[in-house]
Amino acid sequence: MTPSPPSRSQSRSPRGTTGIGPLRSRRGCKTCKARRVKCGEEKPTCLRCSSTGRKCEYQGTVPLGTYSSAAASSVASLLDKPRSPSPNSSSSSLSSVWRERRAFAYYFQHAATFVGGLDVEFWSTVVPQVCQVEPAVWDAIIALSAMFEDREHNSNAPQRYTLPENRRDALAWYSRSVSAVRQRIERGGSDVFVGLISCVLFICIEALQGGTEEAIRLYAQGVQLIVALRAQIACGAIPARKGVLLEDTIVPIFVRLAIMALSVSGVSVQALMLETAQVLSGFASLKAAREAMVLLVMEAALFQEACESNHADMQYATDVPPELIARQAALFSRLRSWKAAFTTFLDYLRMKNGGGELSAQQTTTIALLTTYHEMTYTIVAICTSPRKTITDKHLHNFRNIVDQSRIALDASARSDGTQPPFTFDIGVGFPIWFTCLRCADPTIRREALALLRRAPQVEGFYGNATITVSAEAIMVIEESLAMAIDAHRARNQTLHTGGQVDTSHITMFDVNRFAVTLEGPNTNSNAITNTTLLPTLTVSDIPEEARIKPLVPFRPRDGVPPGLTRGAVERWGRAPDTWFLIFSRLDRDPVDGVWREIFDCVPAELES
Repeated sequence: MTPSPPSRSQSRSPRGTTGIGPLRSRRGCKTCKARRVKCGEEKPTCLRCSSTGRKCEYQGTVPLGTYSSAAASSVASLLDKPRSPSPNSSSSSLSSVWRERRAFAYYFQHAATFVGGLDVEFWSTVVPQVCQVEPAVWDAIIALSAMFEDREHNSNAPQRYTLPENRRDALAWYSRSVSAVRQRIERGGSDVFVGLISCVLFICIEALQGGTEEAIRLYAQGVQLIVALRAQIACGAIPARKGVLLEDTIVPIFVRLAIMALSVSGVSVQALMLETAQVLSGFASLKAAREAMVLLVMEAALFQEACESNHADMQYATDVPPELIARQAALFSRLRSWKAAFTTFLDYLRMKNGGGELSAQQTTTIALLTTYHEMTYTIVAICTSPRKTITDKHLHNFRNIVDQSRIALDASARSDGTQPPFTFDIGVGFPIWFTCLRCADPTIRREALALLRRAPQVEGFYGNATITVSAEAIMVIEESLAMAIDAHRARNQTLHTGGQVDTSHITMFDVNRFAVTLEGPNTNSNAITNTTLLPTLTVSDIPEEARIKPLVPFRPRDGVPPGLTRGAVERWGRAPDTWFLIFSRLDRDPVDGVWREIFDCVPAELES
């Protein structure tokens, strides 16, 4: 595994600030409050008190998540043994040691729960234990912590100063971790299991700093490491307990990520799924229900790929081969089994809880799993047809996705109404993105967009700002095309009577010469000017010819994708390194009535 070293940030501390400081809140220890100094809130003893030999006491208890006593002991041990080079008497070395210890305490107390979701034991126990003997993992943890805090600070409190030292420290620690992993590989002493844990942490770090492409590359390397680790376990070179951790926790993490990486990574996920049993007869926990649902989502995605290949081969005819019908029926059966097992488990969970309210995490997870079930059912139902208007039969499913996503976001919101900046667990982003992409109902779509803006900044590989603005662009493109097609048909019918109207020549360049932005704040209202294009528009006003399929963005300098002419790009007059959003739509030939796929593109960046 050879990730690229990160580049250093050039940000500077605003005037009047001193860079990173202890955590700012009212939950500091009584000793620091009495001394009127900022407390780092480390538990059970804050760093300021422990470093000066003072007694440290806290007022009441602060909920920090569910951690085992062994994990707490590990943290105390690690805080006593920082992974920096042995400090000398210089103030700079002591400051470096203190910042590392503070970053680790912040990770353990704040970041681990939000990053891990239902996998809290892995993130708050296993990873900290590994970092006791692996400096590269220690450096990766504190880098992740610093970037998490930087995201947290700047997104939820934009009026406050930034944390440039946090960013610089994170990049330095990350670079040090990458170098350590490379050195072990070069020496031939690399532990595959440690390498896999480092890979997971590196993916998080890249995602937090916006390195989606690098995160996906690391994901592909992680899949290779899983295959290698399974081979070592099979021959007895790795202890069986590590094999259990691999299959129960690490492989499911990569399977969940595969949902987002399937279309862009080029990595086959079949190897991951072969060793993962899918139990649908009953669930012992929400985590078990989640893993089973993720596998169903993956099966549905693979089924969708097979259907799309058939559509292309059959020139978008509506005939469905018997084998695809059989696969669809089998998936529907498994989805029904999952739903029945999930309902039974929820009844048990409520009975166990004595009829009282469920916890916020339970409420969030239940709502999330419901949205994934609705999404997966809809995918399986619609993908056998090449016609995108088939989704209009499933508006109730899209409505349920939006309603359950709202419940999930309300339950996961913190006291100030904000969401955690990053999650590596399943989130609302994918189901809401699917709704924005395939639901043409203007009301439901705009509700989904509003919820997408409330979601965590980063889920898995992707930043929320990017997918929010691109989702809005898809809506605008479809509604703009619908307007143009309707106007063209009206003019044509005025001149002629009857017959199919050719709309294949209508392009976004002629319809609406706007540009969208896939970067920057997701509240940017200047990027798309017709978000409320047609307040009275209904789903029936958007014909098949206006329904689009977004494809992977491209830059002209890397070549023009198949199906798109160079002229379609050059007419926009943009630089070769400009990102473009490419999409396709179906249009019926007015002579033979055959549906054909046509391609178009719009710039994905604002003009400077």
